[in-house]
Amino acid sequence: MEICCTHNMDLIAQTLESNFVQLQPASIHGVFWLQCHFPQQEWDALIGGKAAFTTECMHHLAHDADIAGVTVEWRTSIQSQ
Repeated sequence: MEICCTHNMDLIAQTLESNFVQLQPASIHGVFWLQCHFPQQEWDALIGGKAAFTTECMHHLAHDADIAGVTVEWRTSIQSQ
């Protein structure tokens, strides 16, 4: 028997090169949270996962999301040498 533990994430952040983090919603709660924090003209890019923020800005967003009970998974890629 295989036991799998899954965590329902509301937002997924992926560290990109150049000190930017791509953010995309992973649940309806993530979508609602984004809509509460950004103007309507930015919703299409945010909901489509096309928004990127500086690492410093993403730290602030992740902290604010955590306070609101919104779960954030922040993936970081490490390049091997």
